[in-house]
Amino acid sequence: MHDQDGRNDTMQAVPALSLPALVVGLGLPYCLVIGGGLALRAQEMTLFGAPLEIIWIFACFILVPACLYICWRLSSSARFNADRKPVE
Repeated sequence: MHDQDGRNDTMQAVPALSLPALVVGLGLPYCLVIGGGLALRAQEMTLFGAPLEIIWIFACFILVPACLYICWRLSSSARFNADRKPVE
């Protein structure tokens, strides 16, 4: 069979997610939501009349998608760099 796209056989498979992307995409949001909620649960502080724990959960509505965006950028840049041919 022909190699239609001209790639040579020395190319290797690229993993779907790298370890840093996996940590930022899964580990960090988990620690933010669960760890932050448990840490602030012991505090009895309020801000503008709302418990600090509730404010933290609403802050996580912004922080978790930011972590997932960083994960997406890390994984797509790894795939983009693997697709580029080395300069000879």
